[in-house]
Amino acid sequence: MTVKDPVCGMEIDPKEAAGTAEYQGQTYYFCSEHCKTAFDREPEKYVSPDHHHHGEHD
Repeated sequence: MTVKDPVCGMEIDPKEAAGTAEYQGQTYYFCSEHCKTAFDREPEKYVSPDHHHHGEHD
C-alpha cells in the first residue's frame, strides 16, 4: 500500500517514508526531509482541497 506525499504528490510506501507529521488528527508521510520541512512550515497549505502538486522538490 502506498500513500501520497502531501507536498510533492509522490506515491511512497509508509514504511519507507523519510518523515511523518501529525496534523488535525491525521498522519502524513513524506518522501524527503525537504517535503516534511515544507509541510511543517505551512501545513494548511498542503492539506487544503485546492492544493495542486507542482513537483515542489528543489
